Amino acid sequence: MRRLFIFAVVAAWVALLATLVRKHVEPEAAPPTPPPLTDLAARDEWFGVYKDGRKIGHAHRVVARRDGGYAFTEESVVTLAMLGTPQKLESVLQAETDDAFALRTFSYTLVTPATVFGARGTSDDHTLRARYGPKGHEADLVLPLSEPIALPSTLRPRVLADHPAPGARYSVPVFSPLTARSEPMVVAIEARERLQTKQGAVDTLRIAEEHQSVKTHAWLDDDGNVVREEAVLGFTLEREPRVDALAGVDERNPIDLVATSGIPVEGTIADPRGAAHVTLRVRGKAARTIPNDPPRQHVDADLLTIAREPFPADAVPLGRVPPDDGPAALAPSPFVESDDPAIERAAAQAVGDATDARVAARRLVGWVHDTVEKAPSVTVPSAREVLESRRGDCNEHAVLLAALARAAGIPSRIIAGAVYANDGFYYHAWNELWLGTWVSADAVFDQLPADATHVKLIEGGLERQMALMGIIGQLAFAVVEETPQ
Repeated sequence: MRRLFIFAVVAAWVALLATLVRKHVEPEAAPPTPPPLTDLAARDEWFGVYKDGRKIGHAHRVVARRDGGYAFTEESVVTLAMLGTPQKLESVLQAETDDAFALRTFSYTLVTPATVFGARGTSDDHTLRARYGPKGHEADLVLPLSEPIALPSTLRPRVLADHPAPGARYSVPVFSPLTARSEPMVVAIEARERLQTKQGAVDTLRIAEEHQSVKTHAWLDDDGNVVREEAVLGFTLEREPRVDALAGVDERNPIDLVATSGIPVEGTIADPRGAAHVTLRVRGKAARTIPNDPPRQHVDADLLTIAREPFPADAVPLGRVPPDDGPAALAPSPFVESDDPAIERAAAQAVGDATDARVAARRLVGWVHDTVEKAPSVTVPSAREVLESRRGDCNEHAVLLAALARAAGIPSRIIAGAVYANDGFYYHAWNELWLGTWVSADAVFDQLPADATHVKLIEGGLERQMALMGIIGQLAFAVVEETPQ
């Protein structure tokens, strides 16, 4: 099942390096203001990382003064499990800024059992140049900038230096190589709060940080030190002495993130892979985020109905583009490298002599299903890398199918949502292919179209899928009706 929500990716990659593109949010009454420019004190902070009260790792942050600016180092190590498979994740971010906190250089590495993902680059306020991707499959990026960009890490102590009152809001542009965009990160001052910690009571300022419609909280003491951070899924960072931060992790019995992040469901679906029609009653704060996407998915008040769409009857020539997405659905994109020669060769081999997109699509779905080993993994997946490794879970299947389809002349997009499996709904990724109309495709289950237990939540690549972080834990389903094929 889907595992993009691994804390090391979210905390170390998103929170420590950058924020992803936010979805539309309602405008605030007062626009945020830039944080003040003020000196940062040198810091050497250690944290224990916890999930639902159980320790799963540690984090270490260092701020040092350098000639003309600052140097930042942020490291984390966490141990989790995916479908029973232990996963140790290690990340390191090193960055330098000028005196005004504008980013000058950065280097990020995420090491997992499956791969090593890296990103490194430079910025001069006008252009950001970066090289990023899985080891051996890196890509270059040149991004024009309209203003300097900053690290989120510089925001908190600068906000505190302004002696803000509750209700104040600040914003700073930050960059994410995952989305190749610079977008604002907003910090809102919520309240003064006396926080109970293992070291005793501490007077703090509680702030909320929002990006990708996901809100996290941090508590800062009067010196600007982080006392606690809380993220989604019950993850927290607690300030601790170094010796305590490094101790107490049970690596023999790690928390299984897939099991703990499933969507609660009342009732069962007897034949999920054969389901042609499913009706669910939806509850939770995120219920309103489920898209109404006819003809396959319909939302009516708290009822969600999904009907497995018919396979198109008429032939569709390769290369035809949909009217809504146009050429973009055929173009390469970050981590979906459809113009890579190896991807193009594999697509041609799998499609063979097919000129009808429907026939080619069936062959591609079957090829990815048969070729890629089903294995839990923690990566930032790249189609190029998946083609070489031939292993991974749903996200690897989805990015590879998207790239192969585009290379073969079939517009494709990646879908993130939930699917019923093992008596419950779990977060998952699959595809939609343009065959005269958008048709769902799931290479994990070798389905074209996909069964009716696939609940679509997000459409798009990594830049959109992080919006799922604001949905996890905010949905519950009840099975109302199931109709088999």
